[in-house]
Amino acid sequence: MPEESSVPAVEALARYIDHTVLAPDHTVEDVERACGEAIGYGFAAVSVSPYDVARAAKLLAGTDVAADGAVGIPLGHGGLKSKQAEARTCIDAGADEVDMVLNLVALKSGFWGDVGGEIAAVRRIAEGRILKVVLECCWLTDAEKVRACKTAVEAGADFVKTSTGFGRGGATAEDVALMKRTVAGRAQVKAAGGIRTVAQVRAMLDAGATRIGTSAGVVIIREFQNSGPILRYD
Repeated sequence: MPEESSVPAVEALARYIDHTVLAPDHTVEDVERACGEAIGYGFAAVSVSPYDVARAAKLLAGTDVAADGAVGIPLGHGGLKSKQAEARTCIDAGADEVDMVLNLVALKSGFWGDVGGEIAAVRRIAEGRILKVVLECCWLTDAEKVRACKTAVEAGADFVKTSTGFGRGGATAEDVALMKRTVAGRAQVKAAGGIRTVAQVRAMLDAGATRIGTSAGVVIIREFQNSGPILRYD
């Protein structure tokens, strides 16, 4: 559990959250609202599709909230050129961070050179920006999760991430802990997928996550405010 801090609890907790707008039927109004919420609550980032990055970056300019572009959502099947194009679209539009899904077809086929090659290619395009690599743990064995984490770190990832939220399962504390042990301080861990309550956030932070991806950021903060929290997060 994170230690107590003099930082107000709600503000400190909010800095863990990547406010996510990736539902298939979302609108530009949803993106605009999410950016306003992120600024108001002090979230770490707003995660959006490549199409939405320019809009988010403009709305978030001059704030402490990062514009985060999603590459390869939801399955990472597009391949090298597709990921490069999406990453370039995000960076050219003003993304401060990139979340990319690794190539699940290549991973499950044992083509680890392709997995790492795609990550390294996006790393080069996103030079100087935070790169988070999504494993989509629900489809992987523990051995595959470990190797995927090591491959991502070797290719230059700053974070490894549990899930997109589009798979058959989301983040678990067990996966976060496994990923945390595997990266061994060489990268950080982002928990995402199905996180909608304060209890879930606390479980992920306790397991070692330092970012939380969720579309329920406002719900979580309001629950935290209403629960009369004693613990402070830093």
